[in-house]
Amino acid sequence: MKPWVMYSVFTVLCWGLWGVFSKLASNYSRPRQTLLFQAVGVVAFAVMVLLMERFQIERSPIGFGWSAAAGFVNFAGFLFFFAAIEKGKVSTIIALSSLYPVVTIALSILFLHEKITKREGLGIALALAAGWLLAG
Repeated sequence: MKPWVMYSVFTVLCWGLWGVFSKLASNYSRPRQTLLFQAVGVVAFAVMVLLMERFQIERSPIGFGWSAAAGFVNFAGFLFFFAAIEKGKVSTIIALSSLYPVVTIALSILFLHEKITKREGLGIALALAAGWLLAG
């Protein structure tokens, strides 16, 4: 098995748990507070990473800038996600919000000049159809 497959499976498991934990949290906190409370978990994990890296961080202003921008839009998305699950079914909201790769694909085609195959295009179309069906 290729290492990226195992990492992908672990990603799916972690994010699956994240969705359930987030819904449980939304039963007890407002969306903005849920976001703040989850940031505590992120900081704890960041400390673990710093320890694993032995506090040796490569300095890259461009890398930092893009990473900070990614973190900002990620947490903005989380805020919208928490507002959604406060009002709706987490199973449907997770499925719909999991269509974000379609945005990534479109932007990567436009700005990174990546190409997609016909098969990948069909997969995107089916994912969008699934999103439409789930939105009911």
